[in-house]
Amino acid sequence: MRVRALVVCAAFASAGCLNFGKVDDAKIPGDLLGTYAVKGTLADSSCGEGALGSSERWSFDVKLSRFHEDLYWINGREVIPGGIAPDGVSFSFSTRVEGEVIPAARGRSACVVSRADDATGTLSSGSLDVETFEASLTFGYSAVEGSDCEGFIGSPGGVAGLPCSMTYDLTGTRRGEAPE
Repeated sequence: MRVRALVVCAAFASAGCLNFGKVDDAKIPGDLLGTYAVKGTLADSSCGEGALGSSERWSFDVKLSRFHEDLYWINGREVIPGGIAPDGVSFSFSTRVEGEVIPAARGRSACVVSRADDATGTLSSGSLDVETFEASLTFGYSAVEGSDCEGFIGSPGGVAGLPCSMTYDLTGTRRGEAPE
């Protein structure tokens, strides 16, 4: 069985399949903090080397905005809401998506994988003038109940086993001046 890398990338737009689209595509809630050039380094992976097209290094742009104690991670496709802790600088967000990575075939169920994204980080300022941030972002993968993922495990573009996870250490630096 062959895993279709495009299906995997479309379903998961994650590490290695990191095409977030244009950062200008999503609407911005609250006050824009800026557009950030983000550099990531793979800190840990139980999914296997190069799983899902992942790499040791990763770079992308993201917009951040804030409304009171809510922080929004705007990746160009969606706005992911998160929270800011009472200290005004610590933040976190979580999101989940499911995608079919191998379609059903005669006598075999589809392989549907769930990806849970969890991030924690620190903004350089509790004000709207945030120049940098640091974060840890973990992608956790698991087979959805009733899925047949045997062909996804150990295949090119697949994973070493399920469940598995990848964690990236991220550093974001605002591009240009603070928005008005």
